[in-house]
Amino acid sequence: MATRSAKSAAADEIAAIEDLMSDLEKRLRRLSGSAKREASGASGDVGDFVSEALARIMARVRDSASDTTESVADDMAGYGIDAIKKLTREVEQRPLMMLGIAAGIGFLAAMLNKK
Repeated sequence: MATRSAKSAAADEIAAIEDLMSDLEKRLRRLSGSAKREASGASGDVGDFVSEALARIMARVRDSASDTTESVADDMAGYGIDAIKKLTREVEQRPLMMLGIAAGIGFLAAMLNKK
């Protein structure tokens, strides 16, 4: 059950990061548009420089969020693998107890299905 709450928390964190990244990209686009309008009277090189700098910043933000998302996904996969290993060890060490637990869970699921 701890892995479910960890997965839920990780999913919430990923969603929050994606929302922040989207908001930041919108703000950077607005800033870029403002900078282009401000620099329209000045040389085109300044506008290009600002646009390129903002594009690089947006790319870094996207890459950083992507790396974070991948890292969280890798962590969650690791938790799942750890849980499977732990369950496998328990089944190997206490097969009768695990069989009893599985039978109990099956019985409870059948009882809940009847309702």
